[in-house]
Amino acid sequence: MSDANSVTEESSNNAPTSVGPYDVSDELRPRIDELGLWDVVDQMKEEGYAVIRDAASPELMADLREVIHSLAKLTRPDPERGAVKLLGRDHTVDLVATLPKVMAIAEFSVGKGFRAGRFHGSIKREGGDGLPLHSDQNWIPAPFPEHNLVITFCFACEGMTEEGGATRVVPRSHKARRHPTSAEISDSESIVIETEPGDVAVWDGATWHGSGPRSIAGTRTMLHATYQRLYTQTIDDFSYLLDDEEYLANAPEGIRGLLGEGLFFGTSTLTTDIDMEKFSAATATSKL
Repeated sequence: MSDANSVTEESSNNAPTSVGPYDVSDELRPRIDELGLWDVVDQMKEEGYAVIRDAASPELMADLREVIHSLAKLTRPDPERGAVKLLGRDHTVDLVATLPKVMAIAEFSVGKGFRAGRFHGSIKREGGDGLPLHSDQNWIPAPFPEHNLVITFCFACEGMTEEGGATRVVPRSHKARRHPTSAEISDSESIVIETEPGDVAVWDGATWHGSGPRSIAGTRTMLHATYQRLYTQTIDDFSYLLDDEEYLANAPEGIRGLLGEGLFFGTSTLTTDIDMEKFSAATATSKL
């Protein structure tokens, strides 16, 4: 009996710390420390949104703006609106997608093994309309699970101001774990997120948010980048890029994971078994 008790006690003492929906794992903590992101973590927990200051250089944001405007002419019937499916189409977008601060907060919010969900660019000009309140995981039935499924990062290349059509959020709305009702869309009190070039606004997939109209000259050029928990079906499928060896050879570190290189989902059919190598690797990683 004493031997059994000692084994149980030893196993308990050696077990990894339990991580709740908004906790930071022991493995991730050093990166949050190094990048100075604890204020972002705390605000994401309590308010459902945050601004990561100096996530990118102003020069990188200027390059990103040029890319979005150039690709908008190729991918949209109306190039005034923006560009879609941007990951893998320009190295600048890939660099932004894998920025260290972005990757760390994505892992905190949607867990290890997260995937690229949707990457599109929007261009708002003077007189551009606002967007009603919504949550970005709006295809998921309510109630939302306690743990987050989607996280959105918005890079405003020129920065965001209220008169420029900035994003608006309803603080703490992520705690409702559901979509806003019609009445809440009309009546909820929202606040403006303002940023400088190089900052990135970020929010929980359950956070109610929208944007205001633009009343000044110029443009608000923005990359909307979402990352999803590994078991959710992504909106855009970027896995085709995994077959492009030339692209992968020049892609930044971290891009393979975003594309879903290690995922085994869909590899089992009536004639083939599951990809056990990928399954075993995913199983081992999840235990770290």
